[in-house]
Amino acid sequence: MTSSRTPILKPPRASKEYEIKVLVEQCDGCELCVEFCPTEVLTIDLESFNHRMLNYVSVKDIDACTGCKMCERICPSVSIYIIEKDLPEEVKE
Repeated sequence: MTSSRTPILKPPRASKEYEIKVLVEQCDGCELCVEFCPTEVLTIDLESFNHRMLNYVSVKDIDACTGCKMCERICPSVSIYIIEKDLPEEVKE
């Protein structure tokens, strides 16, 4: 079933941006954050190692982050956290 109606208003835009901080030297590379992320924002960096010779998590697609903080909650080594940043007023429109 198709509709001939068109929306009057533009779809709402996100009013927040998120930044993911990873404490590389503390990360165990357990991949729990990668597995539990609902939007597949994170990945394990197989090319790089920390001082303990462990692969660590890196951000694959920050624009897909919804700020759910699931990665922050699930991390056993407390090495990942999310920072919320407000968007400038001209972007919110």
